[in-house]
Amino acid sequence: MKQFSFSRLIFITCLVFLSSCGDKAQNNFDNVQIFEPARILSPFELTNNQHTNLTLDSLKNHWSIIFLGYTYCPDICPTTLADLARVYPDLKQANQDLQVVFISADPQRDNIKQLDQYIRFFHPEFIAATAQHPKLLPFTRELGLIYSLAGEGDNYLVNHSASLVIVDPEGRLRARVKPDMKVQPAKIDYQQLVSVVQFLSK
Repeated sequence: MKQFSFSRLIFITCLVFLSSCGDKAQNNFDNVQIFEPARILSPFELTNNQHTNLTLDSLKNHWSIIFLGYTYCPDICPTTLADLARVYPDLKQANQDLQVVFISADPQRDNIKQLDQYIRFFHPEFIAATAQHPKLLPFTRELGLIYSLAGEGDNYLVNHSASLVIVDPEGRLRARVKPDMKVQPAKIDYQQLVSVVQFLSK
């Protein structure tokens, strides 16, 4: 009887182990940080390229992929937005309520007209928004995205995070997708991004 009980215990333990391994495998993404539990975001108010407010309520009822940059960015911003436009049909297929939001960390030069022309070049459905730094900085910090101004005069640069963040329809931070630093130039795996959206949408 003792031998039977011990064997049964081993069997149950193996089942639990295999089950947990299966769950882990589902969530085994490279360079992706899934937030469990999801992180609640504070209210914020930016201005978007349609001259309306982008707020926490604007993110609700959508899955939002948010990227921080600026329109004068020489490399990573246009490349990232072009890649997002390329994979956008697959992202919409993964979740039809998905939206892409570009946040400018350069409100001094990126006025609403500039933002509108810039973002429409990549995709007419993409959203762009900005705000003065006292409003912008707390929001980007909550997303885990950072930026800083470098240089003087009109040709200054903006150093900024290259990650994408995903916010769920309840306005909660759910994931941060980082570039793969093992490849040069470092780049986000956009097919994996589609899989992340599918995984989170379940």
